[in-house]
Amino acid sequence: MDIPYTVSARPDTGLFNAKIGIWLFLASEVMLFGGLFSSYIFLRVGADYAWPIHELDVWPGFVNTLVLIGSSVTVVMAWASLKLRKIGMYKVYMTITVICAGIFMGLKAYEYSKKFKHYAVKLTDGTILTGHLPHGYEIEFGEITELSMTITGENKAVSAAPLSHVLPFVEGEIPTFTTAEGEELTLDEAGWSAFHAQIIDAAEVKLANDKAALVAAGRGSEADLKYLLPDTSVTLKPATPLKVRVKPSKLYGYTGDTITFRDGTIASGKLVNDRMTLEVDGVDARSVPDAEKSLAWKPEYLGDEWKEEFVHTRDSALTHFANEYPSRDPSKSATLQKKAFYLHIHSPTPEGHAADGDAHSAEAKAPSEGHGGDAHAGGHGHYPEVILEKKDITFFSNYTPKLNTFYAIYFTLTGLHGLHVVAGALVLLYFLVCNGKMLREDPEHLANRVEVGGLFWHFVDLVWIFLFPLLYLL
Repeated sequence: MDIPYTVSARPDTGLFNAKIGIWLFLASEVMLFGGLFSSYIFLRVGADYAWPIHELDVWPGFVNTLVLIGSSVTVVMAWASLKLRKIGMYKVYMTITVICAGIFMGLKAYEYSKKFKHYAVKLTDGTILTGHLPHGYEIEFGEITELSMTITGENKAVSAAPLSHVLPFVEGEIPTFTTAEGEELTLDEAGWSAFHAQIIDAAEVKLANDKAALVAAGRGSEADLKYLLPDTSVTLKPATPLKVRVKPSKLYGYTGDTITFRDGTIASGKLVNDRMTLEVDGVDARSVPDAEKSLAWKPEYLGDEWKEEFVHTRDSALTHFANEYPSRDPSKSATLQKKAFYLHIHSPTPEGHAADGDAHSAEAKAPSEGHGGDAHAGGHGHYPEVILEKKDITFFSNYTPKLNTFYAIYFTLTGLHGLHVVAGALVLLYFLVCNGKMLREDPEHLANRVEVGGLFWHFVDLVWIFLFPLLYLL
């Protein structure tokens, strides 16, 4: 049975079936992205913090814009070539379109990877330091002489699992452990399984005894007593003190003498080091009441030399703005606020930063001892390296959705658009590779399919043309 109007147009609409369907689908897509764009605008207008502007690298976005515009042209040329029965040119243009989609996604993956490696650290006074963690961020906890854990009797969200939540972070060899009853335990797969089964068996015996005692006392029948298997608290003491090195994200929390792992295990010992080593490439003081008193300028962090660079950059930006726009309020210019109060660092020392032309040409002088300007440049080699105390840190994150609202909606919009690019490219690739029979026997039908795929592809390109200035330029 043939489906009507797959090639010829319907007499009532003048369109074939697939074109009607794609226009209805695109109408729903317009409502989806329209709602997302509107949400972005309302979130930006109502933001109660310095909204990130001009933070995204423009060049990858600009190149991607050109790539998608070019692919819109090639998909039209592919359709036109098919209508003219120029099969060779149809294949060439369609191949170029699919390649353009691959280039777009490759550049988007490059952008995403940079954001996952870049971090922002918010200090207690509101200062935000941006940069890289050359060694990651891990805390050192030593002299661990006791592990306290709870083995749950029933299925619960948190239950002791030291093999996967504790031991992977222990430095050196894993010693044997001793239970509170003096029993020696080896924490390997076999030893833990046997110990865990022993604990559960003991809990079941205790539950049965408790039930029997209640029934004997006339406080209920066996059928009425529906107690859950009780939890069992266990204490293990290592034969030799342990030392662990672990990322804070793998913990529930820690203090000076205890750390709590994700399985609820509490280790008792001594905090050795919880400082963060950061290669600083930017100081954002827009949220600090007095930027010159920011924690970033502490002697043990960036120090007075970098403070002088910041003050000069700030004063130069404010003076230039006052001369150019004497009637405007500088506090209401987001661009000026970022230029004046966000110091971008591109050298490991203040004198190198100034000599590079982005700051004033200050007189060369040796950095003060003890602050970050004197430290060696770490993994990336272009920025001052500072060691931040945990007490000065309120929050840190890489440039992912959890950092702030801007990056949450950035990943939402660009990620959803990327899924549309992949879906559209797969459909066009299917037309190119898997429709050989239709190409030979019914090319007009295939041309209609390509036209519908091209309409979707134009919509995907149009969405990006809105996304690019909204996120990258404004």
